[in-house]
Order: sequence, then structure tokens, then C-alpha cells
Amino acid sequence: MPVVIDSEKCGNIKDCPGEGLCIKLCEQGALVDEDGELVLYPEKCDDCDLCITNCPNQAISKK
Repeated sequence: MPVVIDSEKCGNIKDCPGEGLCIKLCEQGALVDEDGELVLYPEKCDDCDLCITNCPNQAISKK
């Protein structure tokens, strides 16, 4: 099951204390920065949960 991003908590790249840490950690390229916004490509997500455990805003989870 791919992750879900809570856009209210996320703050995207400009307001992220981790400066897009989830993007840097995603080895599959499922999370990308598109014009300063975090975008998820669920078909690339391999359920490793690195983004969930490392999100400083606790904005990423599974349903």
C-alpha cells in the first residue's frame, strides 16, 4: 500500500524542516519535488516506510 501525504501537515519543500528529506530518502523515486510541491507516484512506492519514519512534520502515513 503506497503512502498518503497530509497536505495540511506537509508544508511542501519550502516549509519543511527536513528540506525534503523524504525525497532524498526515497530510493524508488516515488516522492519528487515538482515546482516546490511534494508529489507521490504511488506505482513507484515499495512500502519501505523510510519517508514515514523520517518525516519531521509527521505528514506521511499509510491509510
